Amino acid sequence: MKKKIYSILMLAMALFSLTGCEKELMDYEGKDCLYFDVRRGASWIEPDLWAHWNYSEVTFGNILSNDTTIAVKISATGAAKDFDRAFQVIVTKDSTDLQEGVEYEPLKPEYTIKAGETSTFVDVTFHRTERLSNDTLKFQLQIIPNEYFHTMFENYLDYPGPYDASQPKVEFNYNPNARFHNMFVDDVLIQPEGWMGSDAGGGLFGKFSDVKYKYMMEISGTTIFDYTREKMSQARATAIGQQVAEELVRRARAKDPVIDKDGTMMWVMAVQSGKYGKDAWSPFTKPEDYLKKHENDK
Repeated sequence: MKKKIYSILMLAMALFSLTGCEKELMDYEGKDCLYFDVRRGASWIEPDLWAHWNYSEVTFGNILSNDTTIAVKISATGAAKDFDRAFQVIVTKDSTDLQEGVEYEPLKPEYTIKAGETSTFVDVTFHRTERLSNDTLKFQLQIIPNEYFHTMFENYLDYPGPYDASQPKVEFNYNPNARFHNMFVDDVLIQPEGWMGSDAGGGLFGKFSDVKYKYMMEISGTTIFDYTREKMSQARATAIGQQVAEELVRRARAKDPVIDKDGTMMWVMAVQSGKYGKDAWSPFTKPEDYLKKHENDK
């Protein structure tokens, strides 16, 4: 008898669960879900197979202009509809460090996924400011649900397409909810692909620093676009190094050495060429040591 009652209870629970699932499925089918569809991947892989990322980086250090516009993709689940579907995206003010109207432009009051489509883009325009050269500031977008759309994907692993859980910057990779998208904005130069140097101080350019990079571009008249693998040949890097070395040595001889970010004298390989003789120096030379050695030079 107990076994029979238990079986009846289990059947009732199963039917209740099934009814709940059917209702949830009906709700889901009746109202599609919106999510941030930002992806990264290798150029040889189809973009639709790229992994989702839960953050974006905006680095003015690699942008010549003082303004940049980033297109952030938003997609909807389900099939395309035969009518336009409007929705709202807002800036989450209590999770945003940037100043509206100063470091970013206000968003549009409304965005639309047009009839026959399942995605659109939200354009976000950022402006370079002095604050960005000293810190990385956070900017957060948020999708607002409405009569057309749910925002039910609270975990990136639950929504359509692959997700890259091993995103490189752990300090940025903490948002699991696809209703939100974090953007991190700074004005710090990063090492370009065409940098010919190493952390050990070798190569034509030596160890990278944003201070040295800016100085080299200023002296040589180059820009960030010149430091790609395609454009930075060995011959061109040698010429830039020689041009920069001339100025570095001139400053050192004037007892006013150029100091790199780590406090040592800025170095490129050409400063050690035979033409500079005793005025040459090796990587990571301390300015006080150099100046003491040359204190009696005229």
